[in-house]
Amino acid sequence: MSIIKYIYFLIFFYIFNIYSAFSAQLLSHKATYTLNIQNIKENSFLEGGQGQTFFEIVENCNGWNIKEDYVLIYELPNNKTSNSFSSYSTFENFLGTKHSFELNEESQFSGKKSYQGFIEKNKREISGSIINNSIKKLTFKKDILFPIEHLLELIKTAKIGKKILTKKVFFGNEDEEFIKIVSAFIGNIRNSTSADIDYLKGKKIWPIKVAFYKEKSKYENPEYEIYLEIDDLGVVHSYKVDYGNFEIKALLKKIEILPKTKCKM
Repeated sequence: MSIIKYIYFLIFFYIFNIYSAFSAQLLSHKATYTLNIQNIKENSFLEGGQGQTFFEIVENCNGWNIKEDYVLIYELPNNKTSNSFSSYSTFENFLGTKHSFELNEESQFSGKKSYQGFIEKNKREISGSIINNSIKKLTFKKDILFPIEHLLELIKTAKIGKKILTKKVFFGNEDEEFIKIVSAFIGNIRNSTSADIDYLKGKKIWPIKVAFYKEKSKYENPEYEIYLEIDDLGVVHSYKVDYGNFEIKALLKKIEILPKTKCKM
């Protein structure tokens, strides 16, 4: 399973709404995270692993451009390794009505994968296409959120002190099961425990646990869970992905603040 979906939680963000007291302002930035596989259970096929993720989000005149590249090296029995590489980019407009995506991935577990697509909301439904070796039409009900919409709701929910948010969310980094039920459990705001980078010092963060379920799942247990620490500008200080038989821990190694695109009035 692609680590890109973990990073989904870095893709937070906003619908432009200057009249809302709880509207989210996202920081345009470039971040590097170190990845380490830990807490490996006896039934796992892994013995360890490490890697890096390079994430960038930039506000332009119409919405957010997001790009994430990663490399992860899995350590296997008998001193063997398996490598995974991925590049994932998206665009989502401020109104939360248009979302485009492109994925290029190569893994020694699952082979190569490459596709692009777009999806758009109208008054009755959500529709679009995914382009791989052929063109596949996509159609969903109107009650599904795009990632930016969902994260806006999450940030707003945290700001007003509510603790639980459950929504259906579309993810373009999976070409078979696009819709997940996402349940977020929000902890009390507190000081960040990260202090090695100047930007992180003194920041307030929310600890959040997020569980991901298949849309039509009949099971109570989620596919996986993410534990993250995020501040009010959408910067993730650290996160951990729990797959049950192993975890992936990510720590922010470097952050560069980027300027906003200058737009003509």
